[in-house]
Formats: sequence, C-alpha cells, structure tokens
Amino acid sequence: MRRAERLAGGRRFAAIVALVLAGPAAPSGVDDSAGFRFSAPLEVTAPAPFVELELPPSAYARSRQPDLRDLRIVDTRGERVPFALLPTPAPHEAERRRPITLYPLPARRSAAGTWDAPIDVSVDGDRVRVTRHAATSAAGGASAASAPGGWLFDLGDPAERGAPAGEAPPHALRVTWPGADEFAAPYSIETSRDLRTWAPAGGGQLMALASAGGALTQPLVELPGGSARFVRLVWSDPAGAPRLGGAEALVRAPGDPRASDATELVVEPIAAPSGERDPAAARALQFDLGAPLPLVDVNLRLASGTRVAPVRVQGRERVDAAWRDLAQGVFYRLERNGAASVAPALPVGASVRFVRIVPDERAAALTPAATRLVARARLAHLVFVAEGAAPYRLLAGSTDAGPGALPLATLVPNAAEERARFGRARLGEWSEVTEVARAADAAAERARWRPWLLWGVLLVGVAVLAAMVLKLVRGNASPSG
Repeated sequence: MRRAERLAGGRRFAAIVALVLAGPAAPSGVDDSAGFRFSAPLEVTAPAPFVELELPPSAYARSRQPDLRDLRIVDTRGERVPFALLPTPAPHEAERRRPITLYPLPARRSAAGTWDAPIDVSVDGDRVRVTRHAATSAAGGASAASAPGGWLFDLGDPAERGAPAGEAPPHALRVTWPGADEFAAPYSIETSRDLRTWAPAGGGQLMALASAGGALTQPLVELPGGSARFVRLVWSDPAGAPRLGGAEALVRAPGDPRASDATELVVEPIAAPSGERDPAAARALQFDLGAPLPLVDVNLRLASGTRVAPVRVQGRERVDAAWRDLAQGVFYRLERNGAASVAPALPVGASVRFVRIVPDERAAALTPAATRLVARARLAHLVFVAEGAAPYRLLAGSTDAGPGALPLATLVPNAAEERARFGRARLGEWSEVTEVARAADAAAERARWRPWLLWGVLLVGVAVLAAMVLKLVRGNASPSG
C-alpha cells in the first residue's frame, strides 16, 4: 500500500515538473485584446473617405513583428478603424534596361578644340535620323593603335522605338568593358539634342578593382534630368580608360510616384559590438537603421576633398546574426575645377537593420567622423477608412497580435482608380503605454529567470525521485513482516 502511494506521489511530481517545463499554454486563437506598447496620433492633413499614410521608420522600430501585422488604427473611443497595406512595387518593376548605341570619339579634339562626331543627324519632320560617317569603320572613330578620347551615346528616338506613354528619360547608363584589368577612369559628360549645341552635365569615374571577395566595379554613368538624346563622355586620361563594349540606359518604370519613391535616411556610424572578432570588423564601419527596413540602395556621404572607397556592403537584421553580403562596388567623391562629383548609389534590395561597410584592404580606412551612410528605403503605405470619431491613433508593439490589415481589394474595391483621390495623413510623436510597458518588462524579467527556475525545479525533481527510488529499494530489501 505504501509502495503504491509512493509511486503515485512520484508520478504527480513528475507531472508537475513537466507542466513547469512546458511553460504557459499557447492561446488557441488570435487575442485581439493583446497589449500594444506604443501609440501615436494621426493627423489628417487632406480629408477624404479613404486616407493614405506613409509609415515612417519609427513605425518599423516600434512594431514587434516583421510583417507589421501588429499595427492597428483606432478612433478617439478606442474602436477599431479598418485599414489595408498598399502593395509595394517589386525592385524589378521600378527600373527597366534597354540597350543603346555607342560610338568611340577620335583620340583627340580637332584643331578648333571641338570633338568631331562619328555620326551625322538629319531632321525629317519631327524625327531625328542618325547615320554613321562613311569613313568611320566598324571599329569606331579611333584607330586600334590609339585609345578613344571618349564615347558618344545615342539614347534613341522614343517615337521610333515605340516607347510607352509617360516613360521618363534615362537616369543613368550602365556600361560594360571586356577583360578584367584594374583601372580608375575619371570622365566628364555633356548632353545635346542635335549634336550641335552641348551642355555640360557633370562627371564621375568608372572603376574596376580586383579583390579577394570578387571584382569591385563602378559601371554607372549618372545622367542629369532632361530629354537630351545624345550624351558625350570624355575621358580625363584616355590612356588609362577602358575600351567600352556596350551600354544600357536605365529607365524608371512609369507609375504612381508615391508608390515608387523611396525615403532617404542619413545615418552616423556606431561602435561595433565588443564580441565581433572577424578580420573585417577592425576596418569596417557599422550603421544602425533603428529597425529592419526594406532598402533600395545605399551610398556614402564622404567629407570634402577627393576620396575613393572600394567597399563591400553587408547587412543583418539582428545584432547576434551573421553578416551577409548585399553589394560591392566603389564609392567616391571627386573634386575637379571647383565642382564635386559623387558615385551613384549601390542597389541593395534587402531588408536589414544593421549595415556594415568593409573597405578593400588596399584602400584607406574610412573615418567615422567624416562618413555618413545614405540609405534609401521603400517604406510601406497604408490606407484607412475615415470612419468613427476623430482623432485617430496608430497602435504598435504587440508580440501576440494577429494580422490587423484587410486585403486592399476588400477595403477599396477600385483601388487603382480611387488612389488619386486618397486623402493624406501624417504620424505624430510616439508615446509608450505605461501599463503595457510594465507588463512587457515583467514578462521579459520572468523570461530571463525562467531557465534558472526550470533547472532548479528539474534538479529538485531528480533529487526527490532519487530519494523515492532509494526508499523503494530499501523497502524491498527488508524482510517481510
């Protein structure tokens, strides 16, 4: 009898230990009363039945779920206000590439100080037709023994190539060159509509550098705004420049600018965590965006003077995660004739919170005080129905909340047509809900102690079970009454 009671007691204790180790039971469904730690007022600046809000980085920083599912909008009485997240265009939809024609310029200017064009233009009604000089060989205006003094790019006639209505002019050229030689080739560019009148349009530098992590290149030629058809690129030192093999025009896709524009952030470097010991940490600069943000591209804002920085760009979402490569290229700031030209941004297309810039081993180290990260992020927009009693508030910061946004087609059946009539709102300063913050801090404190408590319960349980087994052994070994 006593043996059976002891066994039953042991089983009850084991059940208690298992229950403690298992922790609290998960909720069976979505608890919409879950606490939201942060709250911010919404100011409707342009009233309408449907109101659009661009989420600032501060909203990402206060959301506790990566897909923003813990966002809520409430009116002044605390009643839910329906909202939907607007779709974000994919990176490939924001830019298109199309091949363009390029012609090498002569090795040097003419006696009159001008560049002889390797092509002729003729006007036929509203169209400009281009014909190559008969004396110009397929190899171009410069002979094989002499390097071209530059290149002439024909961006083409939009009417002839059937450009879609509303297509913007190219914002950059991407050039290619054969071979893997290292070079740094500064240039200046000019633009023209008719090959007769030219306007200066700045300059830049093409670059290629071999490194252990792969080739670092800067193949982009930034273009000014405008609709000029011809671009003339002139090398500062033709002997050190590559012979180009092809070029593409980069054109932003037509669409609603509110959906495609990105938000620019300028971020100062932070101190690297003390635990990082990889070789790149000593030379790298780290930046904290404050929250995982969907980055479009990054650039470096360098101090005054001429500076060139071949780098690798790395990112991660958490401070304890491993770094992963996002991009590699060359940032620069060149000062010539009192004007400065800077490198174009490097496309990233990743969602990260921490960014690390790792300079090439052969380049000068980056100075934290003189370097800033310029990151562009395509932040989410939401639209809500202006119902209920204003003013409205945006809530965030719940780890337990289920999805709060409706499908856009459900909230706004004709969103494509209605969007032009959306109102506007902006977000005010965030505040912390004291009761929710205290509960969250208490839960975090319990979570920190839980492993030690569980180990303590486990050890006590093992000791109790061992004592019970010892009593059973001794009881079996004693002579029966």
